[in-house]
Amino acid sequence: MKKHILLKDGTIVCIEPVNGTEDFREFQRFINTLTREGTYLLVDKPITLKEEKQWLKTQVTEQRKGKQIYLKALVDGRLIGNCFAKPGFGRNHGNVNLGIAIAKKWRGKGVGYILLNELIQRSEKKWHPKNIYLHVVSANTKACQLYESLSFRKIALLPQWFEYNKRYLDEYLLVLDKKVFFTETQKKLKKTYLSRD
Repeated sequence: MKKHILLKDGTIVCIEPVNGTEDFREFQRFINTLTREGTYLLVDKPITLKEEKQWLKTQVTEQRKGKQIYLKALVDGRLIGNCFAKPGFGRNHGNVNLGIAIAKKWRGKGVGYILLNELIQRSEKKWHPKNIYLHVVSANTKACQLYESLSFRKIALLPQWFEYNKRYLDEYLLVLDKKVFFTETQKKLKKTYLSRD
């Protein structure tokens, strides 16, 4: 299901699931730009087109099987962000892990907030998870602020967990306060952004 969101600056952002018709080169450009920039992603080296094709095919397949939700954010057909939700397996099936990446030019404009909101809503509807959680590098203060604005709460510190520029940085484990999210955060979202769909 496709959604169009109007940002404060008048930009229309299209949010939709991956569907198998994506341009592999656009996804490769997106991830390699983030990698060169030195963002706090798990990917730490450029991705080849062959690797990106295989990765994207896997994401689409997993989504079709109902094993994950993978959303992309587009402006004028250009990829500016993406995010995923994936439930655990076995005894951890009630916990859903989230991840997100936003192009530098679009950070701080509400794209991450909108994407994560949509991802959380879809995850709740699809799986009714006990916990929705994510990890963030402690040095990534902007991301920490974003997650906290969506009602995520730090529940654990993983000391020297994330290797970055030949150093190990601390990482936080955050869990969504669902009660706050589905009451206060939703009110705030409705006041801030206008949905066109």
